[in-house]
Amino acid sequence: MKKLILCVVSLFFCVPVFAHLSQGQHLVGGRLGLGFQLENSGVSYSNYDRVDWGSLGAEYGISYYYLLTDRVGIGADLAYGDFDGGELFVSADKVDNKTKLFNAMLSARFTANPSHLFRLYMPVGLGLTAAQQHMRIKKSGMDYDQKATSTSLGWFVGAGFEFDLGRHSGWALGFETRYNAFHYDTDKLTRDAPPAIQGDGNRRLSYMSFHLQVNKRF
Repeated sequence: MKKLILCVVSLFFCVPVFAHLSQGQHLVGGRLGLGFQLENSGVSYSNYDRVDWGSLGAEYGISYYYLLTDRVGIGADLAYGDFDGGELFVSADKVDNKTKLFNAMLSARFTANPSHLFRLYMPVGLGLTAAQQHMRIKKSGMDYDQKATSTSLGWFVGAGFEFDLGRHSGWALGFETRYNAFHYDTDKLTRDAPPAIQGDGNRRLSYMSFHLQVNKRF
């Protein structure tokens, strides 16, 4: 039984598939997943309280790559994210910061084993991120509501795997995770705020995203 399992695993990882990645092919992909913030927004409303900008959110994206070689592709990546920045714990304060993100990136994809049924790859991208935050802070008689959009340089680096759905269909299904980063000018959110609400200026924000990925090559 152990020998049988070992043989199956070896075939899954090592046997080439007839319709493998090759130079000159086009890859078109779509993805759907979740994102989680890695730090707060940089906006404070007391000596120790800061506003979360994206506790949890959905992200959708499409990508295109032209394969310069069987291992390296270049192209573009577009993504939209909708994040809820509500407080994770119940408190008397009503604090919310909904964030919408649009990413337009030039990107590259590096595939470790292009001729195999099961492939490992790394996507990277650099471009523009437009972030709109809608913040509301209601506390101790203070009710502050502000919405602002900030555009900055954004980038991502990720890792993923995919496997072919049939030998000749050109379709592949997989999973991908990314580290994403951009900057946001918090002064746009706090310019008309009462003294208790302050920002950190141009602040770097980042999030992790986890996606199901579908690709079609032709």
